[in-house]
Amino acid sequence: MKNYKINEIKNMRLLGRNVAGGICKDGAVRLFWAGAALEFCVKAREVWAEIACNYDVQEIWLAVEINGYQITRFIAPKKSTWICLARNLNPDKENLISIIKDTQPMPGDVLHELKITGLRLDDNGDFCNIKPRSCKIEFIGDSITSGEGLAGAPDEMDWITQWMCASKTYARQLAKKMNADWSTISQCGWGLCWGWDGDVTSSIPMYYEQVCGVLSGEQQQAMGSCDAYAYGEGADYVILNLGTNDNSGFSSQDDGKGVDGVAGKAVISEVKHFLGEIRRHNPKAKIIWTWGMLTINIVPELIKKGIKEYMGTAGDMNVYPLELESMDKIEKTDEDKGSRGHPGPLTHKKAAEKLYEFIKSL
Repeated sequence: MKNYKINEIKNMRLLGRNVAGGICKDGAVRLFWAGAALEFCVKAREVWAEIACNYDVQEIWLAVEINGYQITRFIAPKKSTWICLARNLNPDKENLISIIKDTQPMPGDVLHELKITGLRLDDNGDFCNIKPRSCKIEFIGDSITSGEGLAGAPDEMDWITQWMCASKTYARQLAKKMNADWSTISQCGWGLCWGWDGDVTSSIPMYYEQVCGVLSGEQQQAMGSCDAYAYGEGADYVILNLGTNDNSGFSSQDDGKGVDGVAGKAVISEVKHFLGEIRRHNPKAKIIWTWGMLTINIVPELIKKGIKEYMGTAGDMNVYPLELESMDKIEKTDEDKGSRGHPGPLTHKKAAEKLYEFIKSL
């Protein structure tokens, strides 16, 4: 077997927000957000990765795909460990290996980290050039984009990372359909202006310009979590699935005037502000703002009004509202459903299909 330090490997691809150059100061690759991934292409019989993580309470789950199909899912080890990703592969065939972080970053856990420090191939194995993808998509969301509920039975209601599966979301499915690189920024319970409980600090836009600012511990910052994120040329598409938790927390911010009051105006104002910020970093992107996988009744009209006002002021015609199908209407069997009362596999599949058809129409 041959060992390779991760910072010596040229033919690899990092997906998701990361530090400049992708290698942290200690020479390791870190995966920060849910759905972040390390990919590499090999001609080899056997493939291993040296992986370590840390956390206080909530363990970190990983998924492994070969050529776009998941073969395993496991808890990342706390001690640096060599883990076999594949064995007895056809050594004459190029195989794309993807290591995907299934678990979102955990704000407040100053220990939370996931790092990959090395790869190992059999003696005759070799790395191949990775084929570039057709486009890049950025996803911005909440628990739906983090994959909450995509593992476990429908009656599982404990808030644990075991039931979170970012590798199976509508976002990953759409990226596959479009042959796209992807990046996500999402947090369970968070929103545009406030979280499900009305907490105004649970706001995704507050961290949009950082690598992963929700991880703000001393060691996390030393590894670049709060660095400014380098957008480069930006994404080709930005898809927001944000507003469900603003809807849940709306009453806590309401002054009794409903959509015409302080809370309603705050949502409209933040829609306009956030769209402007997204556009600055993604000048060529088509921006699609979605909702509806979980039924909500207040915020959609505010989102649409905010989009309309932003387009009128900015002259930006590449922003589109899109309602997705609700889990309440399409999930009929346990196989369709997710855990924790969240959208299940069928709803995520339908969302990816609708987004794909909508993007083709553009």
